Amino acid sequence: MATLRLAPCAPRRRDAGRRRARTSATSPWAVGRAERACGDVQGVAVIDANGARGTIATGAPFLDHMIDQLTAHAQLGVHCVLTRRGVTCEEARDAGGVSDEEAFRCAGAALGAALRETLGDGRGAGERAKARFAAPLDEAYATCGIELYGERGLETFALAPYGKPGTAGRASIGTYPTALTETFWRALAEEAGVSVRLVKERGDNAHHIVESTFKAFARGVRAAMDAAEGIDVYAGAAASEETRRSAIQRSTKETSIDVKLDLDASRDDVEGSKISTGIVALDGLFTAIQREAGVALNIAATGDLWIDDHHTAEDVSIAVGQALNKALGTKKGCNRMGSAMSTEGEATVECVMDLSNRPYLGYGLELESDKVGDLSVEMVEHMFMSLTFNGQMTVHLVEHARGADEAEVATAAAKAFGKCLRQCAAIDPRRAGSVASSKGTLSV
Repeated sequence: MATLRLAPCAPRRRDAGRRRARTSATSPWAVGRAERACGDVQGVAVIDANGARGTIATGAPFLDHMIDQLTAHAQLGVHCVLTRRGVTCEEARDAGGVSDEEAFRCAGAALGAALRETLGDGRGAGERAKARFAAPLDEAYATCGIELYGERGLETFALAPYGKPGTAGRASIGTYPTALTETFWRALAEEAGVSVRLVKERGDNAHHIVESTFKAFARGVRAAMDAAEGIDVYAGAAASEETRRSAIQRSTKETSIDVKLDLDASRDDVEGSKISTGIVALDGLFTAIQREAGVALNIAATGDLWIDDHHTAEDVSIAVGQALNKALGTKKGCNRMGSAMSTEGEATVECVMDLSNRPYLGYGLELESDKVGDLSVEMVEHMFMSLTFNGQMTVHLVEHARGADEAEVATAAAKAFGKCLRQCAAIDPRRAGSVASSKGTLSV
């Protein structure tokens, strides 16, 4: 898509951050405030790194919904209000397309300038204040690479087409012009003084493409802020106040399965996990998931292996997925999203995961032989599908490097899945038991 050439917003200056109010005594982040004028549109933005959501009203309701992802997923208290031709915009009310290009540029510029004030000069943290995050939404997922003090603006922007590859894509989502997505991000990145790379990796639905991009940016910003502070929300996460254990038993004419799962188990219990399905390769894949996830997982299964491995592999995967969903409960306080790469031998596989309650598997492994050890090759995909759908997750598996054999690829995928699950299930105490969603719930 051709880059839009934009007249600069005015004025560009250090805003209310000239007396930067700290969000807390120990936080390095300030409350950023900024005003910008772009033609006949004026914008006011406030970003509080630890604050509550303010008013978000740009006159473009879908853009409001996208900006709200900064609160839900970056945990930033965001306020952004535009005035168009002297009329102050209201939440959930469409301004009717007046000065759209100026409005998108103004909203991005005001938010970017406020973010610059929030981030400060990065003294002592600039080198480590960077992150890459992949965020999914059903069949779509986007990646954001960000350096908080990079000063290079929007380096890469590749979301088009806003629809299926090979098509022209959608020109609008409701009254939201998709072409102006780049206008918004270019203004935000330049004013914030950050370096940003936004790429659609997969996606056929315009709404999903845009929303996954905003989520990826929001998660990337917070991950980079955490990196600057030396915070690891995955390794150092607090335990849940709720007991996150479950047990599932399934018994049919084909299989008998007993699964026990503890997401917050002690190291001894994690290391003492026992997995026995009668299929060596399946045991190995679930063991790889269990170890990387850092959970206690015990599986005792018998099945009609004299017929083939289908019923056992399928039913075990269904039971483990159900156990995960049951143990995760409402998912309050969970990080919810994660992305991780793992290697096994020469194979490298990335997993992108969202504990979304919206089951979807984007399966990108290319396994061509009949068997992975003693497991039928088609059952690898079926295992991940059964886990994903019964675990109520969105999962994308992406093969980045081929292995020496199919077993290396499958094991790398299982390790990436487990590592990603560890990230998603970890409790972030800053969420104070709330659900990481702009909807406020994942239960409906």
